[in-house]
Amino acid sequence: MIDKRFTFKRQSSSEPDTTNETETKTEPAKAKKTISWVELLVIVCCGVFFLFAMTSRILFEYRTDDNSNLEVVVGSCTFKNNELIKYDGSEADVVIPDYYEIDGEKYGITSIAYRVFYGNSNIKSITMPDQIVKIGLFAFRECKNLESIRLSNKVETLGDSCFWNCSSLAEINLPTSLKKIEPYAFWNTAITTIDIPESVSEIGLGAFNKCSQLETVYIRHNAVVKTSFTTVYQAFSNCPNLKTIYVPAELVEQYKTDTNWSLYSDKFQAIGEENA
Repeated sequence: MIDKRFTFKRQSSSEPDTTNETETKTEPAKAKKTISWVELLVIVCCGVFFLFAMTSRILFEYRTDDNSNLEVVVGSCTFKNNELIKYDGSEADVVIPDYYEIDGEKYGITSIAYRVFYGNSNIKSITMPDQIVKIGLFAFRECKNLESIRLSNKVETLGDSCFWNCSSLAEINLPTSLKKIEPYAFWNTAITTIDIPESVSEIGLGAFNKCSQLETVYIRHNAVVKTSFTTVYQAFSNCPNLKTIYVPAELVEQYKTDTNWSLYSDKFQAIGEENA
C-alpha cells in the first residue's frame, strides 16, 4: 500500500548542496618558501668551492690547498704551503718529490721558491713533478754543472734569472704550458737550439743574453711576441753564433719591422723553410 502522504521534491539547481560540505572543503594552499639572497649566495659559493675542488683534483694529482704554514722535510727538500722552499743536498741527480704529507694528506708541489738551488755546483740533472706551475727568481742561478733539467708539463712562468750562468746547460725542452720567459732567464747558458712553444707570448729583456753557442731559435706564437729592447740588452743580445730565428710565415715581415725585433731582421725565416 502506497502512502499518499509521501511527496518527492526536486532540488533546485540554484540551491547549494550541503550534504557533503565537510568533505568537499579544501585545505588552504601552503605559502611557497622563498630563498633569501643570503641563502642563494651561500649555495652559489658552496657550488663554486666544490667545482674548484673537483677541478683541482682533475688537474693535479695531489692537494694544492696547504695553508698550514708548516715546514715539512722530505729528504734534502723542505716544503711549505705547496712550495719547495729549501734544498740542502749534495746529490748530482736531483729528483724533486711529487708530494709531502701532513696528517696523512698528500700535498703536491706547485712552485719552486726564490734561490732554492742557487750556486749548487754539485747538481748535474734535475727532474721535477708535473704539478709545478711556477719557477721563482734565481731558482737555479749559478748551477754551473747543471747539464739537463726536466721541466714540469704545467710550468707557466720561468722566473727572472732562473737559469742565469748555468753554463753547462746545453739543452732544455720548454713545455706547451709556458706563457712567459722572464728577463735574463737563460743568461750565459750553453743552449744551441731553443724551441719556444706557441703558448709563450712574452720573452723578457736579455732572456738569452750571452748564449754564445745559440744558433737556432723557433718562436711559434701566432702573433709577434712581446719583448723589451735597450741599447745594451735585447732578447738574444750577445749571441754571436745566432743564425736563424724561425717564426710563422705570416709574421716574418712584421718581426723584421717591429721596433723590438728589427735588430735581428736578417735572421728571420718562416717555419718550414729550414731545408729550403
